[in-house]
Amino acid sequence: MLYKIAHFLQFHVRPIWQVVEWGNGVLFKIRYDRKLEKSERIVLSEYPKVRRVQEADIDALESFFAKQPTEAFEFFRPHSFDKRSLERLSQNPSFLMYVYLREREIVGYFFLRSFFIGKSYLGKMVDIGNQGHGIGQQMCLCAMDLASSLGLRMYETISKENLASLYSSQKVLEVNVLEEMSNGYLYIEDIRKRSEI
Repeated sequence: MLYKIAHFLQFHVRPIWQVVEWGNGVLFKIRYDRKLEKSERIVLSEYPKVRRVQEADIDALESFFAKQPTEAFEFFRPHSFDKRSLERLSQNPSFLMYVYLREREIVGYFFLRSFFIGKSYLGKMVDIGNQGHGIGQQMCLCAMDLASSLGLRMYETISKENLASLYSSQKVLEVNVLEEMSNGYLYIEDIRKRSEI
């Protein structure tokens, strides 16, 4: 329900969405800011190729999106990809943006659009020339570790036709399909896989 409301506001009632997004960012910061700093320090030490998007990354991140082919955005349109939009999102305390680096080059991007009520929504993209090397899986695991360490439940919406994204999540997480939506997308809750005994 939260996803549908947020999605509707974001794409159909932009002024209201901006107020909601601002308010959620304030409340998220109040509730999670101290915990986030500690969680990122601990979790990202386990993923040396991942880092939180910094101001200095914005130009490179814009270039990352610009060099992806048009078909890469068929199932991935969570926000605008221009510099101004990326800067605005990076300054939102509840929109947690990360990049996956290979030899200082951005080859993957993921975010947790988080809500102060304890939910977060994962989005991810791997560079077209670096797919098939487990980067998506690493980003899924890192996002799950970050969400879990903050006490957030993590969700995704993935098109049934977007097999690569669905596979990267299923490979490393327990994927609980909550709803098959009318637009062909699956509304999923991601859960960390139980360790084998």
